[in-house]
Amino acid sequence: MAPRIQNAARKKAAAASPRPDESTPRKTKGEQTVERILDASETLFAERGYEAASLREIARRAGIQQPGLYNYFPSKQALYAAVLDRALVPMANAMDEHMQNAAPSEIQATLVGVMTDLLLEHPQMSALFQRALQGDPASIGNRLIKDWLDRLFGQAIEGLASLGASKTDRVDLALETIAMFNLTTGYFLSQRIFETLVGGDVTDPEIVARQKALLERLARAARRG
Repeated sequence: MAPRIQNAARKKAAAASPRPDESTPRKTKGEQTVERILDASETLFAERGYEAASLREIARRAGIQQPGLYNYFPSKQALYAAVLDRALVPMANAMDEHMQNAAPSEIQATLVGVMTDLLLEHPQMSALFQRALQGDPASIGNRLIKDWLDRLFGQAIEGLASLGASKTDRVDLALETIAMFNLTTGYFLSQRIFETLVGGDVTDPEIVARQKALLERLARAARRG
């Protein structure tokens, strides 16, 4: 995925967030360095995959020397795990919260919007998901992300089944969950074709809102079918 998508998404998130001196403590120099490392890592892993991404290039993009990386992450695997945790722990928590608080009849239709908003904060995750699903299953990086995907998919299916979804057959639930996953993540992989068609940016708030409305309509139609 082109870096402009991540940069645009971060600018929009920063604009919508309170200024640090208004509601949150100022980040320490170390915390800022960790954030730069994770940002650079997320982008490079998405561009090249776990195996091809080098710690030297990550350090260069983060603006530090390679040995300095080890002050924060003991290994490439630990760094990759931290990239995944930063994006996917909030996603798992939001999924749990949504399933507990939303009306049962509305959960599946509105969950896609929740997932879209979370992926907007880390749009490169869509490329990482696709690499893991299509790449070498023995790769350390692919195993790490597959563990996360197994957890998220299982969490969604079990949650829907426990809430008495109208289609309780696990095959139907699995197919619907996979379809919504593909529609949600595929959206953030479509920047080039979207730009070619209409010259727009998939992270633009108006475009994101229209995408979420479309996904909600599709989810409702799937439930009726």
